[in-house]
Amino acid sequence: MSKRRAGLIAGVIALAAAAAIVARIWWVNTSLPSIPVERSQMREWVALEGAFQNSASSEQTQGYSLMVESAEVVTYDEYLERHGVAPSGTHGDARCVVDVALRIRNDGTEQGGINVFQMVLTPERADEYLICDVMSEDALWPQVEPNADSNVSIRPGTEYVTHIPYVFNGGEEVYDREVADRAFTLLISRMPVRKMVVVTAQ
Repeated sequence: MSKRRAGLIAGVIALAAAAAIVARIWWVNTSLPSIPVERSQMREWVALEGAFQNSASSEQTQGYSLMVESAEVVTYDEYLERHGVAPSGTHGDARCVVDVALRIRNDGTEQGGINVFQMVLTPERADEYLICDVMSEDALWPQVEPNADSNVSIRPGTEYVTHIPYVFNGGEEVYDREVADRAFTLLISRMPVRKMVVVTAQ
């Protein structure tokens, strides 16, 4: 077999392999189920209708609705003072917290609950995200709500307003980092519908 013919055969095989890869990628992309996305605005009720973050059985969101009432960028100490807690020290003047007022309503017949910790707040630029400040030693939310947990559960037929402090996902240095963003999306649920709220902070 001549070198030219061998090269031609190798080229044809390479093209066939490339075409097979492209066809497989197309098939996967068109065959996988897509997750619907719903966007709502601040001060609009968002019915969860069973949508969840990680587990439908543990969260049980049927009957729950949420409303983002307001959002404001504040300092660590301002967040505490606004919610009736005297700061134990000073964390400086960095406006490092997004105080999100979230109204929660349960119109269902079961207590159920929602996973607040997985409700990440993403700046419009979408290259990082903020989380509920509940895990670190100096975490803000447990100071304002001593029984704060990753899941929030309220009795049927009731409403509840909580102020969730969002900080950049990171270590203790998050309290020194200014939040310059004012446009965000709050991820309310991931499955089977991705529900998001467009948030504008003051």
